[in-house]
Amino acid sequence: MNNLRRLYNQNRKGIWWVIIIIAFFLIILQVTNYFVGKANKEKIEENETNNTINVNSESNEQVQINTDKSVLTGEGLSKTKLNNEVGTIKQFLENCKNQKLEEAYNMLTDECKEEMYASVKDFREFYYENVFESERVSFEVENWNRDTYKVDIIPDMLSTGKSNNGIVKQDYITVKKVNDEYRLNINNYIGRREINKTKEEKDIVITLNYADTYMEYESYNITVKNKRQENIALDNLYNEKTMYIEDKNDVKYPAYTHEIPKELLILDKGVERTIDIKYYSRYSSTKDIKNLVFSGVILDYDGHINRGVVGAEVIKIKI
Repeated sequence: MNNLRRLYNQNRKGIWWVIIIIAFFLIILQVTNYFVGKANKEKIEENETNNTINVNSESNEQVQINTDKSVLTGEGLSKTKLNNEVGTIKQFLENCKNQKLEEAYNMLTDECKEEMYASVKDFREFYYENVFESERVSFEVENWNRDTYKVDIIPDMLSTGKSNNGIVKQDYITVKKVNDEYRLNINNYIGRREINKTKEEKDIVITLNYADTYMEYESYNITVKNKRQENIALDNLYNEKTMYIEDKNDVKYPAYTHEIPKELLILDKGVERTIDIKYYSRYSSTKDIKNLVFSGVILDYDGHINRGVVGAEVIKIKI
């Protein structure tokens, strides 16, 4: 003990300087951690505020942006993109909530009107009345992929007077910029791409006009002209996999053959016909369709029926 006391007395000044320096650094560390934590908290709160958009200022209901990244790809999204596109969706939802159906309808793209709702009456009957059971609904919006947003529509049990049993109505809404104005494709309709490619083979002319993409499938608008001297059939529908589209990885997506009347695929000589064919091709940002294929083309349909002529031709159109 005497030795320790003697050591302390001999080095008192140095020991106290070490204690003061250590205490000083501990205080600095505490202060730094406090301000860093406060800054991080403010940044988080700011991000949450920026990602929240009021739908109805009177009821204080909100559209909640859950993330600034695409759910499908993880791609980051700019604040400007989110503000412009989600702001457009917000306005559409407000119009629907306030029963301004003509204004809401006018926010749709021309292709969406053509494909889904030819009039305001159709929009009311087949969209609004199915989605908006009451004015008291809330929404959650998140970017699904690029310009497409997943919208969860949550009814208020108190206003509807019945439980929704946890069921949330869901829509995929795609934002398109048309002539410097934002327009919407709704009800899982992603959009249209023009193709306008023609191929003639064995005196059969096939033109791919355009393709409409939905969340669950793709539909191709096709014009076929039979220049042969015989009646033809694009397919006999005996095999559901003979009509398909094919992506760059050689994956085949067959047609909805059960939805196609066989008469549509039979063309008398000189006849031209435009048809729509749906394919089992769920929407994906990475999918690249390269070919549309008819692998069961019958060049002499009457001979096939009357004489049991077998064999089929393949017509492949590069997209």
